[in-house]
Amino acid sequence: MKTLKVLSGIALVAMLASFAPIGGDGFTLRVNNKLVIEHYFTSKAVTPHVSLGVFSSKDAVSISYSECGTVGKNRKLALKDQAGNVLKEWKFSDTDGLNSGMVIPGSEIMAFKKTDRKTFTITYTSQVVSTGRLLAELVLENEAQVTSKK
Repeated sequence: MKTLKVLSGIALVAMLASFAPIGGDGFTLRVNNKLVIEHYFTSKAVTPHVSLGVFSSKDAVSISYSECGTVGKNRKLALKDQAGNVLKEWKFSDTDGLNSGMVIPGSEIMAFKKTDRKTFTITYTSQVVSTGRLLAELVLENEAQVTSKK
């Protein structure tokens, strides 16, 4: 009977673990504390697309990046155009993990919106992720909205 309970417990843990990504990197993107993207990097992962509308001066985009369950050191986010040119880079102080969100004022992103250029990418780099990791494609819209296509 005890063996049956142990085997049942092992089977339950294995089943639950199959639904959650274990290890690896991932991030969340929030607009005004509303979750827009939760993404984990796997071999089949597709870069998420986010449509962002007009921001007020109070709005903010927050990105929390997890490097295998830890917060990186020397963290940076870069907004790039379609040719890969860095338009703006934000540097973030090292943290103990309690407040690991990297917050960008929405108005700083929307400042790059022009009629001939409205699609950008946002990239994360750190001490460990030194080559940079493409997080998402941002499409800046004329109207106030936030939508995500995974």
